[in-house]
Amino acid sequence: MQAILARFRLNAPRTRLILKFLFVVLLLLGIVAALLPSSGGGFPYADKIMHTGALFGFAVLLDLATPRSFWRWKVPVLLGYGALIEVVQSLTTWRSASLADLAADAGGILLYWVVWRLALQRLVPHNNG
Repeated sequence: MQAILARFRLNAPRTRLILKFLFVVLLLLGIVAALLPSSGGGFPYADKIMHTGALFGFAVLLDLATPRSFWRWKVPVLLGYGALIEVVQSLTTWRSASLADLAADAGGILLYWVVWRLALQRLVPHNNG
């Protein structure tokens, strides 16, 4: 795995800049998607799975994009993003806010942390300060 990370030079400044740009673009696309009218289809709790998966992906990307502290910086940013989406959805007539969605967001962040803790911590070290 070290060879894979070295090949992609994930610690290189240019790579981190690209990852930060991609993170911001995907956050903006996430806001747009969150404001589209809901189809209401799918299976029960499909939206919670999407919230969990999206925040898991955002956590991965943010963790690779910056060496900042995971718990002091990244988690508040990600939870703040989830909360912002819920607030904005509450201001529309076609979407509604949900604390369960925010809990699913937190679940995605926690799931990433568990995966990181079990498998990735040597490859993507966290600054815990």
